[in-house]
Amino acid sequence: MIVTVIGLGAMGGGMARRLLVCDSVDEVSGFDLNSDVVIKFYNEAKELGKATSLLSNILSINHFVDTSTDIVLIVLVNEAQCQSICFENNGNNLKGLMRSGTTVIVSSTVTPAWSRQAAEKFGKKGIQFLDCPVSGGPVRALSGEITIMASGDADVLESVDPLFQSMGKEKEIHIITGGAGMGSTVKMVHQLLAGVHIAVAAEALALAAKAGLDVKQLYEIVKGAAGASWMFCDRGQRMIDYTGGNPEQEKVKSALAIFVKDMDIVYSSAKELRCPVPIASAALQQFIGGCALGLDKKDDSQVVKVYETLSGACVSASSLSTAQSIYQQQSQSKEGDNVEKHHHLVISNEFTRVMRAKMNPKETAGAHKHSEDSLYFFLAEGGLNIENHVKGCDPAYDRVEFGEVRYGTHRSDNPLIHRVTNMEDDKHFFCIDAEVLRTPPITSSVELVAECHKLMKTRDRCRVYLLALRPGQSVMVNYPFFYLSVVVKSAKIKTEIGTLSWETTRQVGDVEWNSPSIGSSITNTSNTVYEQYISEWC
Repeated sequence: MIVTVIGLGAMGGGMARRLLVCDSVDEVSGFDLNSDVVIKFYNEAKELGKATSLLSNILSINHFVDTSTDIVLIVLVNEAQCQSICFENNGNNLKGLMRSGTTVIVSSTVTPAWSRQAAEKFGKKGIQFLDCPVSGGPVRALSGEITIMASGDADVLESVDPLFQSMGKEKEIHIITGGAGMGSTVKMVHQLLAGVHIAVAAEALALAAKAGLDVKQLYEIVKGAAGASWMFCDRGQRMIDYTGGNPEQEKVKSALAIFVKDMDIVYSSAKELRCPVPIASAALQQFIGGCALGLDKKDDSQVVKVYETLSGACVSASSLSTAQSIYQQQSQSKEGDNVEKHHHLVISNEFTRVMRAKMNPKETAGAHKHSEDSLYFFLAEGGLNIENHVKGCDPAYDRVEFGEVRYGTHRSDNPLIHRVTNMEDDKHFFCIDAEVLRTPPITSSVELVAECHKLMKTRDRCRVYLLALRPGQSVMVNYPFFYLSVVVKSAKIKTEIGTLSWETTRQVGDVEWNSPSIGSSITNTSNTVYEQYISEWC
């Protein structure tokens, strides 16, 4: 057989090299947009006597696929690339180049629907199509031990079995009945499990770090217990070992962006089938969050950075020795100079530190210092009068209204050292203090214009919007930036993301730090108005 492999990347390169040692294959050529890997593979094939006679015009598919080609094996990144190489490019595609009786094997992860359509299109020209996604990673691809999920015509599958035997582990070559598309269906279900297990491994390790556990010890315990999975053991180790300064660790075994694609296939296919996949949908959002952090080309294990960013916990090796101290520092900080006893720390990460400040009537807070630019959200119902004792100044009387938002430039001007007295006889002082520490990796250069949203305050480092929903009112939430949410008026809120939906009661003063959110819908299911501040860090 004369075989052409299209896509010489992490998986395709290993699979192509396995075909070089297959006795049933006379020639193997490899096409890729990276000319360096094409030349390298050609030289390896030449040494083994299985190269095409010439290597010229290596960026043209015509050079690799002609009337002598028996089989084309496609191992590309996504469905769009498969569509382009198979059916587009102004007729300069596989359907136009290949003769009747030849075979196309697609081992990329694509939707089952695309595989069925491709089989139909190729079949009209007499070209056989096999839907054969694979799993196992680059190391197993090079050693010939990948898992193959093959579907298509039984006779054609039998004819290419020698190729499968060279590339796959004997007990991991699975023939899926039902025709083209069924192999991709199996791969879709497999990727649901793989993606969820990676995300939940990151979630578990981040929770362990936040709770002050020795993350490495926790990993070793789980690895030998019932809670372990293959992904937890493999990706969890990468999450813990990653330091960012070791070139070996920067090698990408599987890019994070691939799971955005694969989990989206799960979501879109499940939507067509009307089968709920709420856990897979939640995992997809974590991988999207990773891309928003600029991690799309990093190893998929680095989805853990999404959890680290939101929780303020550190999982990686560079911080293992201080995992316990991080928790202790956060606990101790409640009694430190900058957080007096009426201030309660609720969020702490590299972008913000958020505290709830509460005082009884006629009570005075202890002296404390604000040294970071801060947003203050006053949430005492009906407003109240206070006395502000600023160091070096006479006490000043002030009134704060319910829902009022103020901004203090304590870093850019001077630190504020003061104490506050609640002057009311029967009202409790309630304020959310949010420090603006650092600009997140994803920001928006323009103001948000959206239904039910009103811009309330603009400063050089932040913007504050008020989201207001009447009873029964819904709105699509598209925030292409990191943001802090503060609930101003309570209500029961229903949130929907694709097929996933849930309902929660949001109380005045509830706060959350959120990564960019696209495509979710929220509905006020209460009989009262709901209000929430959305604070964007610029």
